[in-house]
Amino acid sequence: MSIRGWWRVMLAWLAVAVATSISKAEEMKPSSTVTANAEPAPPRIFYTRQGEFEIIVQDVDVAQPALELGRAVWSALSAPLGLPADGFSSPVSVRLVPAAQWSEPAPFTVVVESPGRVTVRVRWSKEMDTVVVRRAFVQGLILRQAVAWHGVGPHLTVPLWLEHACTAWSLARERPALLDAFQQESAALTSVPPLRALLSWQRGEVESRGWELSSLWLFSQLQAEATEPARWGGWVRGVVGGAAPFETLPHFYRGLWTDAAGVELWWQVSFRHQSRLRTIPVMTTEASRSWLADRSRWLAGRQGREVVLTLEELPELSKEPWVRAELIERVKQTQSVLGVIHPFYVNAALSLGRLYEAALKGKQEQFKTARSDFERDAIDGRELEDTVNAILDTAPRK
Repeated sequence: MSIRGWWRVMLAWLAVAVATSISKAEEMKPSSTVTANAEPAPPRIFYTRQGEFEIIVQDVDVAQPALELGRAVWSALSAPLGLPADGFSSPVSVRLVPAAQWSEPAPFTVVVESPGRVTVRVRWSKEMDTVVVRRAFVQGLILRQAVAWHGVGPHLTVPLWLEHACTAWSLARERPALLDAFQQESAALTSVPPLRALLSWQRGEVESRGWELSSLWLFSQLQAEATEPARWGGWVRGVVGGAAPFETLPHFYRGLWTDAAGVELWWQVSFRHQSRLRTIPVMTTEASRSWLADRSRWLAGRQGREVVLTLEELPELSKEPWVRAELIERVKQTQSVLGVIHPFYVNAALSLGRLYEAALKGKQEQFKTARSDFERDAIDGRELEDTVNAILDTAPRK
C-alpha cells in the first residue's frame, strides 16, 4: 500500500470514530423529561379587595379572569348574603391548580381550616367549565359567611339549592339578558320539584337542570317576600348554620301560610310567577359605573408584584398573548352589555369597545381618539346621573 493510500484508510477510520463519539454524546444528553420534571413556578397571590377573594395561581396569565370572576360574584351576592362592606377578617382563599397536578375526583374542593379560614381548590385549565369555577367561588363565599355568622363548627353547611341559586343569580347580575334565557328554559319544564325535596337536595344526587332553575326562582321569591330584613336574612343565616330549612321557613315567614299544603301551593305559584315575570334587564347606574370601572382596569404581574396597567400601555402590550386574548374577550363583553347597561353609560361602553378594538389592531390614532371619547362619555354619564338624582331629590312629594 502506498503512503497516500495508507493515509486515506486512517482518515476513514478517524471519521468513523468521530461519528461514533458524537452519537454516544447525543445519547448521554439530558432528555426532555429532565426539563419537564423541573420544579414548577412558585405560586403568585392576587387580591380582589381586602377581605374578599385571595387568588393563588402558578400561571399569572389566569389571574386576571379569576379576579374578574371574584369581583363579579362578590358584587352580586353582597346584598342577598349580607356580606360585610369592609370584607372578612380573612379572605376566601382560591387556589387554581393546573389540571396536570390535580388528583381529586371532584373539580373543586372547599374546606374550613383553623381558625376559620376557607380554602377553595379548583382544577384549572382552558377547557374548564366557567360555571363550575363560578360555583367554587360561590360555595367558598357562602361557607365563609357561615363561619362569620356561627364560627367554626360541625353543623356549617352550604345547601346545594342555595349554591346553584347564588351561581345563577350572579350570572344574571353580570349578564342580565341571561334572566330571559333562564325563563325560557323554565317554561319548557313539565314539573316543579316539591319545596321540601328542593330544600333538602343533597350532593351526590342527580343535579337536574330543572332543579337548578327552581333554586333560582325560590331564591328570588323568598327575597321578594322578605318585607322585613329578618325574614330572608334570619332564615338563610340559620340554614347555613345547620337549621332544618323546610321546618324553620314558616317561623321566619310568619303569616304567609297556615299549613304544609299552603306552603307547597305558595311555592308552585311562586315558581310560575318568577319564571314568567316580565322584567327589563337594565343595570342600575351604580352597577353600570362599576362594570365600566372593572372593564377598564388592567392588572399584571411585574417583578413579583401586582401592578395596575394604564390604558396607554395597551397598544404595545397587545402583542402579548394574554393581553390580546383579554382584549378580544372585552370587546365581546362591551358588545353584549349594550342592551342592558344603563342608558346614561351606553356611550361610554361604546367608546370603550372602540378603544379595545383599536388596541387590537395597533391603530394609534384611533386608540387616542377612543380613549378621549371614553373619558368624556364616562364623565357625561356621571353628570347625567347626578343631575337626574338632584331633580328627583328636590321634586315635590305627592
